[in-house]
Amino acid sequence: MPRTADHDGRRAQITTGVRELALASGLGSVTVAGTAKAAGVSVGLVQHYYDSKESLLADTLSRLLSDIEVRVDAAIARAERDHARIEHMLGTGLLELLPLSPAHRDETYLRHAFAGLALDNPALAEHQRAFDRRFRDRITQAVGNGMECGEVTPDIDSVLEGEASFALTQGLAARLLLDQDDGARSRARAAIAARMADVFGGPCARESQPPISAGHI
Repeated sequence: MPRTADHDGRRAQITTGVRELALASGLGSVTVAGTAKAAGVSVGLVQHYYDSKESLLADTLSRLLSDIEVRVDAAIARAERDHARIEHMLGTGLLELLPLSPAHRDETYLRHAFAGLALDNPALAEHQRAFDRRFRDRITQAVGNGMECGEVTPDIDSVLEGEASFALTQGLAARLLLDQDDGARSRARAAIAARMADVFGGPCARESQPPISAGHI
């Protein structure tokens, strides 16, 4: 049988090259030729899949953000298996956005580097806005779920809390890029935990029942 090219695998290989080059030399240093070298492919192959540097960067950002969301989903699923409160499930997910490990720091650095480029690039800006919207919506949904089970009181505005908790997490992530000492990391974890405790302050009526599905957070 004829071999079928793994097009998605090739794109993943190429965009991984972009990430490696950006981490080594800065996002502004990324070129098609440099990407090809970092990815171990030819310039022609990069140009076969991407007709411009802009499309290459846009796909790299899209895949980066998707990888982050997959990891957040996995973290929340683990918390669900432990029968965690919604408070802790959401807090666990938000911690995944902080540069608390070398791998997380690389992702956070790239996300913020792309945000800088997005100020003058509509395609990159839309990827960033969509990612932010999805996370704000997930927080809003989690707060709504908390109201249903009793962890959150009815006077909490779930939409405003989506904005506030996401903004807190974004600010902590940016600060930790510049301050990576153990004290800063501990304070960031404590800040997320304190915010979650303030919002999800009540007992959950479902704690004696099967846990809420992680798919709803």
